[in-house]
Formats: sequence, C-alpha cells, structure tokens
Amino acid sequence: MNHLVDYFNTNVAPFDAYSLSTSVLVIEKATNESIPVVTFAVGEAPVNFGVSSIEVETINSYTYDSGTGPTTINADSRIAHIKVKRTRFARTLTICLFLVNWALTAASVYIVVLVVSRKEGMHDAVLLLPITIILTIPTLRSLYPGPLPFGILIGESRAPRS
Repeated sequence: MNHLVDYFNTNVAPFDAYSLSTSVLVIEKATNESIPVVTFAVGEAPVNFGVSSIEVETINSYTYDSGTGPTTINADSRIAHIKVKRTRFARTLTICLFLVNWALTAASVYIVVLVVSRKEGMHDAVLLLPITIILTIPTLRSLYPGPLPFGILIGESRAPRS
C-alpha cells in the first residue's frame, strides 16, 4: 500500500476537508504474478464527517525482494481517492452556534451600557444577566460538532501550529 495524504483547509473549520489517495496491489510470491484486486472500499466516516471515494484501476511497476534479489513486475492495482469533509448539518449547526455566541456577547455589552448610562437603579436580576451570558458561552462552545481548534474564528485559526 502507498498513501498520499493532503490536509487542505484544516484551519478553516467548519469548512475543513481532507484528501487521501492510496493504492493497493497483491502479488503472489510463489509465481511473481499480480492478483487482481476486485474491490477496495472506504470504511466508516468519522462522526460529523462525510466520505466520498473514487476507485481507479491501474497497472503499476512494482519492485520487491522475493528472497533471490530485486524483482520488478507490472501489477494490477487499484487507487482510491478519498475525500473527507464535514457534513452540511455540522457546518450549519456550527455557524448557528457561532452567531448565537456573538448575539449573547452583544446583548451582554448592551446591558452593561444601559446600566452605566442610566441614572435610575436597576434590578439585581438585570445585573446578573451578563454573568449568566458569560457562563453560557463555554457551554454553547462545547456543542460544536467535531473538534474545532482552539482560537478558531469561523475561518482561519489563530492558534499556533505545532
């Protein structure tokens, strides 16, 4: 098996996508002949991700050591081009939660401006509202489908890469 992995768009959650190409071939060492691969399929998708796959039949030149020295043969093989990306529901839910987080933040700022600018007194319940909102935002953040990187702002991640 040979693998080629491409991590394009990893820092633009929830619009991240991953690409993988892998080739499979089978050789019978006794006769040094390739055995045709009938099918090669992709397994189960990760949670909140969708998988699409395209298979292509190919003939590869393959060199291996059969015990008597290097042997090169033309082998029947299959290449699977696999693409993994978040489902439409996961993307929509993430954007909705993002908008709710910003709406709660704006509401909190609005309440603080009202309290500071008004001369008359406010009820204690109104003053506790910004604190309640601040405590709600991390809970909403934990509802995001799939692991989002720390520091993500719908689009490019501000988190340092290691």
